[in-house]
Formats: sequence, C-alpha cells, structure tokens
Amino acid sequence: MINKLKQFLTEDCGQDMVEYSLLLVLIGTIVLIYLTGMGMNLANLLQQIGDRLDLMSRAMS
Repeated sequence: MINKLKQFLTEDCGQDMVEYSLLLVLIGTIVLIYLTGMGMNLANLLQQIGDRLDLMSRAMS
C-alpha cells in the first residue's frame, strides 16, 4: 500500500504531457509569427522587383 502511494505521488506522466503540449503551442505560435512577418517582407520585396521591372520596360519602350 505504501509503495503504491509513493508511486502515485512521484508519477508525473500527466505533467509531462501538459508540459510538452505547452511547449508545442509556444513553438507553433513563434513559428506562425515569424512566417507571417517573413511573408509580408517577401511580398514587399516582390512588389519592389515588379515595380523596377515595370520601370525598366517603360524606359526601353
């Protein structure tokens, strides 16, 4: 009986699952924020390239 009580008090499987879940949520949030910012920067870069190509094509005409 005492051994089962000690095992129950020291068992932390549920705690590990909660910690891993919170860690995954944190990593997912950071990745989402990073990719959103990177996507906006990429869209801006492509817009600038398109604008310059447009200016170049107008200058050659």
